[in-house]
Formats: sequence, structure tokens, C-alpha cells
Amino acid sequence: MPLFRKQPAAQILARHITRRPWFSGEHLFFRVRNGAGTLRMELTRDPDCPNVMLDTYLALTLKGQPLAFLQTSGCPTCQSLLAAGYGLPENAPELRQAADAIAAPFDRLEEALERLSPVTGLLSPGYYILTLTRCYPTDGNGHFFWDVPNSYTDSPATAKTYNLETYSCLPVFPRFLYPSQSTEKYDPDRVEQYRKAIREGKPLPPALCYSAFEYLSILLDGHHRACACALEGIPLPCLILSSARFSGRDDHWQVVWPDEERDTVPGISIPLKQMYCCFPGSPSAPPPKPGRLFTRRWEPEYQRAAARFPDTVEAGALALYNQETLTLEGIRALEDPQGSLVPPALLSYFCRQPGADSKGLALSFAGAETPPCLREAAFRILAGIKGDPEIEDLFVDYLVDCEDRKDPLRLIADHYWD
Repeated sequence: MPLFRKQPAAQILARHITRRPWFSGEHLFFRVRNGAGTLRMELTRDPDCPNVMLDTYLALTLKGQPLAFLQTSGCPTCQSLLAAGYGLPENAPELRQAADAIAAPFDRLEEALERLSPVTGLLSPGYYILTLTRCYPTDGNGHFFWDVPNSYTDSPATAKTYNLETYSCLPVFPRFLYPSQSTEKYDPDRVEQYRKAIREGKPLPPALCYSAFEYLSILLDGHHRACACALEGIPLPCLILSSARFSGRDDHWQVVWPDEERDTVPGISIPLKQMYCCFPGSPSAPPPKPGRLFTRRWEPEYQRAAARFPDTVEAGALALYNQETLTLEGIRALEDPQGSLVPPALLSYFCRQPGADSKGLALSFAGAETPPCLREAAFRILAGIKGDPEIEDLFVDYLVDCEDRKDPLRLIADHYWD
């Protein structure tokens, strides 16, 4: 009998499917009853910190070894500080067993969960979600996922993107990646093997992640596949484990899926004490010290690769957009008015794609009938295309017709020739 079948079994409680043009995924809600509790989130506080908003630290740990640190702001819509952990421990063969098991094709997500039993057996008893989706090989802030600092640094992907005009958060989901391996383990030959497989149309085995900090998943296995996907400009297939979230009260709890939809699971009564996602860690005085995992200077092609993928705001905008291509009609057809945040983000993303007619697309949104926020974004994109006679004529005409010297479009046009 294979070793992975000897691990504690996960009890599947519900299934959910997300179907959106820019976010699709399958999800399983399951329970672990007798897990070892060695893959978990730990919380510590610095008693000497004078700022109560910055005295709390979270860490995803595997067998006591931190994989990443977060100095949390305490506010779900405020960025937190992210820092490198100490790498995957050497005494964790369960990761390799699970990675080998899911490398072979599987027909259903339930089969994948069964094969992941070496890792789910490391979880603490409680409720979890397994998601099969595609993640962007970036940090959500325009950087290649493995090209990040070791020290505590602001991370937009650790905070929900709040839209002040609609009083709501953008539904970004855990789509961005953070490394857990040292850059010393980087092997360019392995990356080329995966790139060749992608070009030949062969499916990549999914990477394994743990969704730890809002929109950011810690990559447990699949760093070289993520590198290959970054260079090829495609998302990375991922199996993501996450602690389940709930809404409600008393015995009327609903599970909150990664796409923010909610379902009541019949016959399930969840004690409040089993909803906790964090466990007390070792005392943190002084604060946890970051590791030294990321020391490699990455080639320019890696540094440029992240520009093809959305940042956190753009990913949230895409999740709300129900069409494959960008049109003014498509933006106006959004179910809820999204103010001045979503439309410019959509335009910025589509104009950055390889082969996109950035000039033509921006010009189509530069007319007077376009909403002001979107028209301003179009002007900014056009202002970056220098020496173009058609753009020059557009800006000259606007400068002639606009008498308001504080008009934002006039200011953009006026600086075109700087």
C-alpha cells in the first residue's frame, strides 16, 4: 500500500465550483479530525512594541520551522509587512510524497485530496478548503514571485483591496505566490524542461500551496514550474490548502468559499473553538528575525515577466469582469457600479498584454463619451507613447479646446512633450 494512504483521512463535507472568465476553480470543504498539527499558522506578540497595531506577528510553520513571517497591521484592508522564513525543513518527506502523488493526472478534485493525505495529515484538527485554480507567479505588486526581499516589506497582497466609492472589497482571491525555498536551489535546467513541456502543450502537474495571508499563497512545492510559467506568460496550476472561513452565528454557520460565495452545509454544527486559524507560537521578544532565503540576482527576463500579470487591484477588477476582451460596453455592463477604481485597472491590464494594440485600445477610451476616470487612464497610457503624430494631434486639440488649466486631462496632455 502506498505510504500516502496510511495518513489520516480528510472528510469531505461540501463541493463548490467557480465559473468566471478570469477566475475559475473547484473547491472542497473538508474536515481533518486527527491531524498532527505540524503545518499551521502561529501567532506571537512583541510585548515591547509601543504600537499595538504593529505588535502582532503571524507565521506559517512546518514542523516548527517558519516558512514566512507577517507583521500584521491588524486591519484587513491595510497592507502588512512580509518577510522571509527559514525554508522548508529537511525532515518533511510528506511534502515530497504528496508532490509525487499529485504529479500523476487525476480526474476529480476528491482524488487529489486523497493523494494529498501526507500533507493534510500534518494539519491541525479543524476545517479546511482545497482549491484547484491557476495562480499568477508574482507577488501581486509587479515583482516576479521569487524576486522578493528578505526583510519585512509592505505587501499589497496581504490586504483586501477596498473600494471607497462602493464600500466593498474587490474579490481578488488567493492568486499570488510567495516562495518558501532558498534561491540557491534554483536550477535553470529544470525550468527549461518545464518550458519545453509548456510549448509542447503538455499539462503541468499542479503546484502545492497554502493560502496564508489574504491573497497570497505560500508555495510549498513547484518553484521551478512557477519560473517556467512566468517566462511563458501563463498562470500556474495550483492546489491550494486554506483554513476555512465562516459567516453567521450560533449553529447557523455558512462556509465562505474563496470566491466569497457562501453555503450552508446541512447537518454540520461547528463549535466556535474549532474556527480558530492560528495557534500560539513561541514568545517573540525580540520580534521574529527574517531568514536569508533570497540572495540571487535574477535575469532581466524574470524581472520583466511580472508585467504580463495583474497586480492585486487589476486581479480584483478582472474577477468582476465577465468578458474575455475589454470594451466600454463590457465595463458598463458590470453588475454593480465600480466607481473610479475598477475601469482604469481593467484598461491598464489589457493594454499591457503582449501583442495588445495599446494605442488603439487607449484611443477607443479617450473620447468625451467615456467616463472621466477611464478617460484619464487612457490619456495616461497614450502619454507614454512618445513621438506619435495621431496622439500629438489629440493632445494639441484638447489643449486648444480646454480652458481649465487645472483639468487633469489638460495636465497630462501638456506634459506629453517633456
